[in-house]
Amino acid sequence: MQRIIVKKEKRKKKMNLTERRKQFLQQIMRLYKKSGLPVHYVTLANLLGVSKWTAYDMLKELEKSGFLKRDYIVNPNELGRSVIVFSPTTKADELFGQIREVTFDADQLNGVKKKVLEMIFELQSTKNLQQSLEFILNEIPKANVRTEFCMYILAILILYLHALGKVQKDMVKNIIVVANRHDIKITLFVGMVVGTAIQSVAQELDPRISDLIGSFLKHLDQLSMNEMQILIEFLQEAIN
Repeated sequence: MQRIIVKKEKRKKKMNLTERRKQFLQQIMRLYKKSGLPVHYVTLANLLGVSKWTAYDMLKELEKSGFLKRDYIVNPNELGRSVIVFSPTTKADELFGQIREVTFDADQLNGVKKKVLEMIFELQSTKNLQQSLEFILNEIPKANVRTEFCMYILAILILYLHALGKVQKDMVKNIIVVANRHDIKITLFVGMVVGTAIQSVAQELDPRISDLIGSFLKHLDQLSMNEMQILIEFLQEAIN
């Protein structure tokens, strides 16, 4: 069957970036998007719980790699003096956005579903949630098809649900069964698992996962009926 490509989204270029540098870059991008203003390294240091010199050195490295650009603004506390601030570049935006093909090829979609389901069942047997999550996070950049990306995000939440135990799992399954639309089922699933997981660990989700869930929800509004049907089948098979 011929695959139909209908549109593309932003592609992430392959770039060598350590997890620690990626963490710093993600945080500065979050701060920048929230305020619309360049970020002072002391603000980032306080957020991440590191020294201001550690933050400054890390931001200089990201600047050298082309992910950040620096500016100078007047220090409101010291007349005539300026402070260094940083803001993300286009290269940073490209790192966290990726072009993913939109396909209606049923054979390809079912193949992706089978692959991710097998991965989930294998990871569930490891009984180490954090290692399992890191494995999926490392796999996500390889997802070139939009539906595959969505399955990976659901896989993260399914692993959280599995770790929460049978009572929570049955509760989530029972509630999403009553929803009569596919998009509502998936949105309910995401909201319930995220809320339950946060309550259980008494802290926010990993910022990387929070950002990915945000991208997932944007994709969800754009899925075709074929893609949504495959996604629902995937979810039902994974949690049963």
